[in-house]
This record gives sequence, C-alpha cells and structure tokens, in this order.
Amino acid sequence: MGSSEEISNQELPEQLQKRIMELEHLNRDYLGMLENSYDGLLIADGESRILYINPSIERIMGLKYPDSIGKTTKGLTEAGITDASATLKVIESGQKETVVINTINGKIALSTGVPSYDSNGKIHRVYCNVRDITDLNQLKQKHQQTQVLASKYLAELNQLKKNNNSEIIAHSKEMRKVIDLAYRVANVDSSVLLLGESGVGKDLIAKIIHKASPRNEAGLFLKINCGAIPENLLESELFGYETGAFTGASKEGKAGYFEFVNKGTLFLDEIGDLPKNMQVKLLNVIQDQKVTRVGGVKPKEIDVRILAATNKNLEEMVMHGLFREDLYYRLNVLPITIPPLRERREDILLIAQHYADHFNKKYNLNVKFSKEAIEILSKYDWPGNVRELTNLVERLIIIAQETVITPEHIPPKYHSACEPLTLEYNYQAKTLNDAMEEFENKYIAQMISHCGSREEAAVQLDISLSSLTRRIRRLRKSKLTLVND
Repeated sequence: MGSSEEISNQELPEQLQKRIMELEHLNRDYLGMLENSYDGLLIADGESRILYINPSIERIMGLKYPDSIGKTTKGLTEAGITDASATLKVIESGQKETVVINTINGKIALSTGVPSYDSNGKIHRVYCNVRDITDLNQLKQKHQQTQVLASKYLAELNQLKKNNNSEIIAHSKEMRKVIDLAYRVANVDSSVLLLGESGVGKDLIAKIIHKASPRNEAGLFLKINCGAIPENLLESELFGYETGAFTGASKEGKAGYFEFVNKGTLFLDEIGDLPKNMQVKLLNVIQDQKVTRVGGVKPKEIDVRILAATNKNLEEMVMHGLFREDLYYRLNVLPITIPPLRERREDILLIAQHYADHFNKKYNLNVKFSKEAIEILSKYDWPGNVRELTNLVERLIIIAQETVITPEHIPPKYHSACEPLTLEYNYQAKTLNDAMEEFENKYIAQMISHCGSREEAAVQLDISLSSLTRRIRRLRKSKLTLVND
C-alpha cells in the first residue's frame, strides 16, 4: 500500500502541471481573442471603474490603455471624451443596455453592456462590446444615394420607352458631327449657343449636353422660351421675387428659375426674343453667378450652366442694336450650328420611318409608306425641318384609309420634285384648239417623265389619276400623245 501511495504522490504534480499548462494555453487564446477583436471590448466594475480595454477601444473611442485603467466611464462622459456610456446605463437599470456613442475621434459607435452579479446580487462586472458603425452609416448613406439614382435612372428609362420621339435620328455625316460636338462640350461648363432654323432639334441637342454632363446627377434641366413669357412677368419668373415686391406677389416670395435649377442647366430658347432690359440682367447673372430677386437687395450665389438657342441672326441683331454685343459673346463661347433637314437628306427616310413606327404604336395602326411616297418626302426641302416632317407623318398615319401611303395621300405642296415646267412653243399657223391640245400633250408627257409616275404627275397637276388617264386616252386617239403605256 505504501508503494502505491508513493506512486500516486509522484504522479500528482505532473497532473497539476498538465492542467496548469492547459489553463495557460486557454488563457492565451482568450487573451488573443480579446486583444485581436475588431470590436472594442471594455470591462468595468460596479462603480463604472475601467478594469480592462482592448486595442480596438483606442481606435474607436480614443482611449489609451495605461491612461484609462482605473478611471470611471462616468468621469470620461463628464470630461467630454464620450457623450454616452453603456456601463452607466447598465448600472442604473441593472440589465443589458445598448447606446449610441459619439466619440472624441469623430466616430459613431454602438455599445452594448451586459452585467455580471456577485453572490450578494450586486453588479460585480460590466462587459461592454463597442462596435464602430461610422462606416456602416456611410455605406447606408451611399446605399440610399444609390437607390435614389437607381429610381431616377429607372424613371428616365421608362420615360424614354414612352417617348421614343425624343430621340435624335442622325445618319448623315453633318448631324453626327453635331452630336459628337455636343458630347464633347458636355464635360465643360462654358455657355453654349445653339443655332439653326426652327424645328431642327435645338432642344434635343440641349438635352444631350445636359444628360452627358456631371450636372445631370447634381441638378435639373429646365427649358425656358424667352418669347413665350410676357415681358412684365419675365424678370420675376427668371430671378424670383421677395415678399411684397409687387401687387399680387405671394406673401412668401418666390424663387426664380435660376434658383430652382441651381447645380443644373438652364436652357434659354428663343434667346433673340429676350427684351433689351432683361439682356443686361442676364449678362450680370452669367458673369457673377449671383441672382437678386425682384424687390430684394441681397444677391444669392448660384451655380447654373446656360445653354441658349435661336433661329435668328444674332450678329445682325447686334449690328442693328437689337441685341447686346457683350451678352452675345458671353453666350457664344461654344457655338453649335444644327443643319436644316434639306442639307442632310440622308436622315429624312430614317426620321420618317422612325416616326411612322412611333405613331403606329401610339394609335395601334399598321400603316407604311410606299417607295414613291418616300421619294417625294426625300426631295422636299422641309422649311419646317424635323418638326414639319413629324407633323406630316402623324397626319398621314392617322388619316390614311389604306395600309400603304402613296403619293396621292401626300398634299400637293410636298411634291416639290415635280416643279412647274416651262415649255418653248413654236408659234406657227395653228388654230387655238390645235395649239392648246399640242401644249397639253407635251406638258403632260414631260410632267410624267419629270415626276416618274402618273400618280405623282396627277397630284402635281391637281387632277385625279382617272382624269389624267382620260386625257391621255383622248390625246392618243388624236394621235398627238407622247405618253407611252
């Protein structure tokens, strides 16, 4: 028995040593977890006195290990190091508490404290986990901004789907140059002056410039027709007005278009119709980027890009004193001239087809243009440009009783390819009837040859196709006709 007790006594220190080593390894693991935790960890006693903090507390809260041990969280709060303490809330309530803390480091933290009780039921320790949520808040804000942008882009996409007629159809070399230039100037803030005849699409080019610019996300695009607003209202509409500025003014005052579109783009259409007194005020706004409301004295800073457009010759207006020279040069920093439709005839067919598809879908129809009808449209000069072509296509699609639009459906004014003919006549001794019959014969023959078909010739002659056929038949019987079958 003695020998077995002696063996047990020899083995006991080894077991203790093994157990101690296990506890040391476990302690190192626990300590490693505490020291390397990304979240801040703090241990306080029942008096809120700090017993332990890990390195992350220093990063989040700005507390340093040697200086913080022994201090109370109440004292730190009173000193302005933090504005709240989960430890104090736990001591007050006796239960788990979570608070949001604004730290001296400029961070936002979420702190959760959990109490531990002794045998007497008093709080012995408070264990706090402190998590930096500054980045989470920034991510939340970015997520919200992304959601707003996504909603905006979705709305724009739906709008584009609903309004395909807002697209620019540009196949010609001339128009592609214009669009390329519009995209290039979109990235700068200089004023742009869009020049061209009425209906060429100046407003669409202005929208391209805005949408391709950084201002598309920062602000709005607003179009103002300078010739459509009465002169006595134009100043208050553009610049706004203060309370009681004039009779009938709103008691709260009103922001003008410049303030409303701040950070965005203001498109001043028909700038040539801007009254002379308003030209001076517009010049000052462009130069100073400040606007003063009607009845006000304090200017407000704005950040607005100006796009202007006109179908008038501003240089001639400047020469005749109708437009300020200094304003003209302020607006004409980046001029873009949009060619009329007659100078880019390659686009006529595509534009006509585009709008035919659009209006067919809009009115649930299936009407197409014949080859002959397209030839007539492509030869017309279109003084009203794209707007005139669009209106004609819509009219023809709606009123066409057949599924194919032929030259007969197109009003006579658009048959410009069949211009009036001049015939030389050899005055010989003939009766008036013979002379008129011979002239009619030659005129009809040349008209058909010039227009390319009897249908187009009939439209140009303003007679029906059946009437033209009867005349040809009569002339053929008199053996004078020059028209071939």
